[in-house]
Amino acid sequence: MQIKNLSYTFPRQHQPFFDQLNFDLPEHQVTFLIGQNGAGKTTLADILLGLRPARGKITPKLSSLYLNQQLPMLTATRVCDVAALVLGIEYGQLTVSLDQLATEVDAPTRAFLTPIWHQHYRELSGGERKLVQLLLFLQVDREFVVLDEPTAMIDRQHAATLFAVMQAHPQRTYLMITHDVRDLAAFSTYQVLWLADHQIKASVDRATFEAQPPDSDFVRAFQAV
Repeated sequence: MQIKNLSYTFPRQHQPFFDQLNFDLPEHQVTFLIGQNGAGKTTLADILLGLRPARGKITPKLSSLYLNQQLPMLTATRVCDVAALVLGIEYGQLTVSLDQLATEVDAPTRAFLTPIWHQHYRELSGGERKLVQLLLFLQVDREFVVLDEPTAMIDRQHAATLFAVMQAHPQRTYLMITHDVRDLAAFSTYQVLWLADHQIKASVDRATFEAQPPDSDFVRAFQAV
């Protein structure tokens, strides 16, 4: 995806929050978006998804999915009920059976969901609840997927499951907002965008990022978010 001359001004404000941003999101790859709280990461994600009107050009236009928080669920809700809510809409049916997981979802999602399929939300940890929804929504077929801090409040084992599911769909373009530098290690190729002072301060690939000295402004900014 190419983003050219992107500008955005908040309603009832006169000064632009973003002014003439230019950057690329490599297709079929993960881009990590980092920056201090308040830097505008979520605002930028909203713009890229068409949720906020902005000036500039974004090409190509891709079908998109935004995973930014958990849906509230009653504690009596079962995992299979959540699957019916998410996948049932996508498949155009009222129920989703365990047998369908064998053919309709990727292997890491199937392995995670099968043993907890009939469990209630109250029986799951907070990380498991979050992962259930993330994995189910990642079964929805979209070209551009934005994840807003998906590894917050989940352990590294669950984070590894999330990354395995993302890698099971390599045809997608991912933008992940993260505060955890450990997330990068799961991917063989990636891009890092550093957002600061309402500008893209840096845009680098994996090799360039890993070559940065630990005391560089770029790396210290990542560690400080």
